[in-house]
Amino acid sequence: MLLSLRSIASLLILGAVVAFGVIGTYFLGNTGHNFNENINLINAIYFTIITLSTVGYGDIVPLTPIAKMFVVTLIVFGMGAFLTALTSISSDLASKRILSLTSRLATIEGEMLRGHILLIGSGTVNMAMIEDLKKSKSKYIMIINDITTAEKLSEDGYKVSAINLLSEKEIEKFNPEKAKKIIIDVKDPSDTIYITLILAKIAKDIPTIVIAHTEDLEMRLESVRTIKDITIINPSKLVAKNLIQQNI
Repeated sequence: MLLSLRSIASLLILGAVVAFGVIGTYFLGNTGHNFNENINLINAIYFTIITLSTVGYGDIVPLTPIAKMFVVTLIVFGMGAFLTALTSISSDLASKRILSLTSRLATIEGEMLRGHILLIGSGTVNMAMIEDLKKSKSKYIMIINDITTAEKLSEDGYKVSAINLLSEKEIEKFNPEKAKKIIIDVKDPSDTIYITLILAKIAKDIPTIVIAHTEDLEMRLESVRTIKDITIINPSKLVAKNLIQQNI
């Protein structure tokens, strides 16, 4: 519907006020010397529109008290009806433009969040990852809990959003099921497991890497593998392994 019910109602009220003005002017113009000239239907319509628009050319003038009170009443109700209609219609048009723009932005975001790398958490691995992803101009988005950190990273040009990482609905907004890869690097071990379980439900088939900074978390994550295929990486062990391979 182009106009809302409120706008349609306000237009009907405005139409009723115009009809009141035309009929009242015509009636008063033909019952006594209420105006400075005879009022036919055309003059009644003309006078009503001129009065409601507040132009007031002065060619038709009310002379008697009753005619003057009628004109005052017409102006008061007419201005109210006109402003109400104008506000309602403007609001409808603005709302439609906003909805159209929002829809377009949602479509663009939906396309952007397809085949992307989803980084969850602001651990050391993910912080290093966004540096490389930004430089390579890859499609990625990082979601973290800390609003202050998210704002600072956004100001520096990184694609970061702050959400409640323990909320399934919040995570779903970033299309994890359409991601190319998911990397979980959250500092709290319990949160890491909970987020992994959420992703096991909403993005079961998406390759997922979970960063485990402790052996305890690494062991606890092994049980999650029964419901979701995940790659568990312990950065400390990798560093130690590389050092050993280099005979250091």
